[in-house]
Amino acid sequence: MRRDVAVLLENAPSRRRALSEAAFVFLAVLGPSSAGPAGRVVLAVLAVVLLAWGLALLRPWEATRAGAWLGVLGLLVALGGTGAGAWVATAAEQEKGFSMSMAPLCIRALGMILLVAVLVWRDGQGPAQMGLVREGWAKELLLGVPVLAATYAVHIAASVPMAAVAVALKLAGKEMLARKGMATALMDTGLGVPAFAAIMVVVTGFEEFVFRGFLVPRLRVVLGRWVPAVLVAALLFCVGHFYEGILAVFQTFVIGAWFGFVFWFRGRLLPLIVAHAAFNTISFALVMWLSKSGFLDKLPPL
Repeated sequence: MRRDVAVLLENAPSRRRALSEAAFVFLAVLGPSSAGPAGRVVLAVLAVVLLAWGLALLRPWEATRAGAWLGVLGLLVALGGTGAGAWVATAAEQEKGFSMSMAPLCIRALGMILLVAVLVWRDGQGPAQMGLVREGWAKELLLGVPVLAATYAVHIAASVPMAAVAVALKLAGKEMLARKGMATALMDTGLGVPAFAAIMVVVTGFEEFVFRGFLVPRLRVVLGRWVPAVLVAALLFCVGHFYEGILAVFQTFVIGAWFGFVFWFRGRLLPLIVAHAAFNTISFALVMWLSKSGFLDKLPPL
């Protein structure tokens, strides 16, 4: 195993702890948004459960490292950030635009980055175990360009056969409606391309930090091999995309697996953040152009 990949597993936790951390982080990512529609009481109960679980993982009263209780403060801030968006989203009246649509996503993203950083720190690890190193950062930024190009190739390769399957199973109409709904929601934010790109650096940075930088190495400890770890992390990644349609879930799984394998091969996270943010931003710009041109409204139901 190359040094830049082997470093991802330095000071790795035990298999049992790695499994608990992975399950905790996954529930913290998707739990609040899933519990939100059930009401604020359910959301509050989930927050208490996550807080207790997080404290059990941190165990600051047994810590030998200085500043462990600051980790508890980080945990509180992180859980507050992850729950804030879901809490606001349950309000009866919602405004349009960044104030209500994208702000919760950014709050959750920043909160989860902090939460994962606290867990990694508590395990005696650092940024290098997440694929974040200073050495060669400029090269890693530039590598985001070919990774982006390959991401489009992977996306197309996955989309063409799935589109054929959707037509054969008469799912194309539902998929089209789901995509139109997503396009409408994006346009309702009122964001321009530059603002959306800035937000995507935060949001996709969180996704890569959590699902590739954190979950892939943790699942490698649990499963004992890199390939199953990458595939399971991709499966967990796609679970949160059902609102985009079945096709989007499959496409997200394929892209998540692609990013995971790049992470395994390179041992670096920065090219994935660049490629992911650029991919989402270009897709947003395309949707904006199609919407303004009226092309989306002209698409016939399939």
